[in-house]
Amino acid sequence: MAQASATSLPPGYAYEWTGTAYQEQLATGQTGAILALAILFAYLFLVALYESWVIPIPVLLSVSAGVAGSLIGLLVAGLSLDLYAQIGLVVLIALAAKNGILIIEFAKQQREEGKTIQEAAIIGAHQRFRAVMMTSIAFILGLLPLVVASGAAMLSRRGVGTAVFAGMVAASSIGIFLIPMLYVAFQSMREATRARFGSAQTVSPPPT
Repeated sequence: MAQASATSLPPGYAYEWTGTAYQEQLATGQTGAILALAILFAYLFLVALYESWVIPIPVLLSVSAGVAGSLIGLLVAGLSLDLYAQIGLVVLIALAAKNGILIIEFAKQQREEGKTIQEAAIIGAHQRFRAVMMTSIAFILGLLPLVVASGAAMLSRRGVGTAVFAGMVAASSIGIFLIPMLYVAFQSMREATRARFGSAQTVSPPPT
């Protein structure tokens, strides 16, 4: 529309955006800031949940698989990363993080009961695999009407639906296998750091 107006309108005429198009113009270039804020708030909520600054990191790293799948899905569908797709990405971050939250919460409980880190990760993934996959598959199937929408406002529905649909497929098929490995890596690093600095603090000074 901007290109057509620049070449077709006679001198003295102008144009302006209204409604949803106006809001989309205002939101242009804010995708990075919006996603950064969404990840920041998700991280802070998980810090409060796990009472740890390290354990939430595997959850958020597993979300990267869903975000990559969402972008690939938009590219395959020939859709742009417009305002609706950006909304879908923000929703996806919460939905994909849910899988990691469930698995790591159970792994954390098993670790507190005395299991090794590897055993805790395996048990947590095994116990929550069915629940995670059932809810994810149900949600993915519920998004199909948006992905194949037609008629009025089809682009807005496809933008939101495709972003979340492709992201959830990637998070459920790839991200769910990354979660236990990430938990093992970061929990091992956390305990090694705590043991190192904790032992250094408990060493009594040499007698003078």
